[in-house]
Amino acid sequence: MRCAICFIAMTMVLGCGGELQQLALETMQNANVAITSADAAGAQESASTSFYAAQEMLVTAEDAMNAGDAERAYRKALRAYLHARIATETAIALGEEAILKEAQAQLTLSEENVAEVRQRLEVAREEFDALRSD
Repeated sequence: MRCAICFIAMTMVLGCGGELQQLALETMQNANVAITSADAAGAQESASTSFYAAQEMLVTAEDAMNAGDAERAYRKALRAYLHARIATETAIALGEEAILKEAQAQLTLSEENVAEVRQRLEVAREEFDALRSD
């Protein structure tokens, strides 16, 4: 969110013209990198809505830039970047959640195994005590 505010503030400071075009191009590049990162994080499967929205907004930004509308290109590129970041973070969170669930399942299985071993140990102690008392 802070990045978005910074970008908006930079746009107001820079105004129109070549500086705005440069800002739009840089934002488009950042959005492209963010989309690539989202793809690498598996966002196509786990956060497809945000991922595909980011791709579509980047295409819209490119179209706006080609039409000479740097301000619109910047706004669309910024939205593409933010959607790509959301997709990346969602994919990472879902991946971590899956790892957590697997770890919990392994912990449960280990606890069951420990309980079984303790039960066998108790039976062995009882048998040993019975043999000792004979």
